[in-house]
Amino acid sequence: MPELGLGTALRILRDRRGLNVREVGKLSDVDHAYIYRLESGEKTNPSDEMVVKLLKTLKANDREATILRWLASHSDADPALVVYAMDNDVHPDAFMMAAGVRHRGQARPDPATLIKRALALLEDTDDE
Repeated sequence: MPELGLGTALRILRDRRGLNVREVGKLSDVDHAYIYRLESGEKTNPSDEMVVKLLKTLKANDREATILRWLASHSDADPALVVYAMDNDVHPDAFMMAAGVRHRGQARPDPATLIKRALALLEDTDDE
């Protein structure tokens, strides 16, 4: 099963806390097997209750929480874009815009290019 954006974000937050899946499960009162399935892409679209429990346990900041909540209903976002956004303090609006772009053909711009384009579009919108 391919890794999805939601699972990537959860893994990043879990790794930052230095916790394994069982520890997150115990601290959040969420079955560790369910967390593993979310991270591996086997399960998608967790309930709001599950997301809140995981965010609290993983001590996500507001930006990370906004991104993770969006990914909960858009779990198929590009994992490379998620890694870039989480590691580079990308604004959630720019991330969501870049993640929502659909591409024709095989060539997909790299995450930095997608975010740069999204930020430019957001700046143009702010100027109007």
